[in-house]
Amino acid sequence: MVVLFAVVGMSVVAPAAAVGPSRAGCAWLPELLSLPANTVDGQVTGGDGAWLAGVAYDPDEGLLWRDGRLVMHGSAFELDTRFEAVNASGVAVGTVTGDDGRLHAIRFSGRFSGRFEYLPETAGRSLALDVNGRGEAVGYDGVALVVWSAGGTARVLAMPPGAGPFGRPAIDEDGTVVARTGILDGAVMRWQTYAWTPSGVRVPVAVGDVREVRDGWAVGAFGEPGQVAAGWGVEDGRVRVYAGGVSAVAVNRAGVAVGAGANGEPLLWSGTTPVSLPAPPGYFPGSVTAVNDHDAGGFVSPLDDEGTVPVRWSCR
Repeated sequence: MVVLFAVVGMSVVAPAAAVGPSRAGCAWLPELLSLPANTVDGQVTGGDGAWLAGVAYDPDEGLLWRDGRLVMHGSAFELDTRFEAVNASGVAVGTVTGDDGRLHAIRFSGRFSGRFEYLPETAGRSLALDVNGRGEAVGYDGVALVVWSAGGTARVLAMPPGAGPFGRPAIDEDGTVVARTGILDGAVMRWQTYAWTPSGVRVPVAVGDVREVRDGWAVGAFGEPGQVAAGWGVEDGRVRVYAGGVSAVAVNRAGVAVGAGANGEPLLWSGTTPVSLPAPPGYFPGSVTAVNDHDAGGFVSPLDDEGTVPVRWSCR
C-alpha cells in the first residue's frame, strides 16, 4: 500500500560539504529544532547529507529536517510513525504501529512527491533501522535480518548455525551490512559481529557492538556491554578508540563520530579527542543520536519538564 503525502520544500539534494578535521577548532553550538504545532516532545534519530530524521510524540509522527528546518512531518497510513534513519536524498525508513499492535517497516521517499510504503514482510512484524544512498534498507522481518532493495524486494542474510541477529544493524553505501549476532553456549551468550558483502558473503569482524557504518568505517563499542567507544575498518580491521567515550553511535563521511561519555553525556570526535556538546540554557544535556555532513543531532530535556526536545549542534 502506498500513500501520497504532502511535503513542504522536499527535493533531491546533493550532500553538503562534510565536516572534517580542518574544522576541529570550531565551537559546536546547540539549537532547538522545530516540532509540529501542538507537539512538545520529540527527538532526532538519524542523519545524512543535509538531513536529520526523527520522531514527535503523542501522536507519533515521522519528522525530517533539512539544514535545521522542519520540512516534513506526518503519520504513515494514519498510524503512529517513527523514522529511524535518512539518507542524503531525504529517503527515510522506520516503523508504524499497526492496528494489530505490531511494528511494521516503512520507507518514505520525497523523490516521488512524498510517498510512504510498507516494506514486505513474512512474519507479521518488521523493523527498518537503516538506509543507504541507494535507498536499500536493513532491518528485521520477524527475527530474520533482511535487506530490502530500493524496489522493495527482501533478501534474508544467512546466520551462522544456531545464531541470531541482535541490536541495530547498519548498511553501507555499497550494500554491505554490519550487525551483531549471538549464540547461546550453555548459560553464556557468545557474541560475534559480522559484515555481509553485497554478494551475501559473511565475514567475521573482531569488534563488539556496532551502531553505524559509513564508507567502510564502522562505529560502536568494545566490551560487554559497551564500555569503550571505538571505530574500525570493516575490511582492514584498523581500530580507533574514541577517548572518553563508552559508545559511538553515528559517523559521517568525514569520519566525525558522535556518542556517549561515561556519564551518558553527548560527545563528538573529529579525530579521537572528545568535544562536549552543550545543552542550550535551561536544558539538561540529553543525548546525541546522529551526525550528518555538517550537524550533529539528538535531544535535550527542559529543566522543568520530563519530556525531550530535538536539538542540533552546528560547527561554528
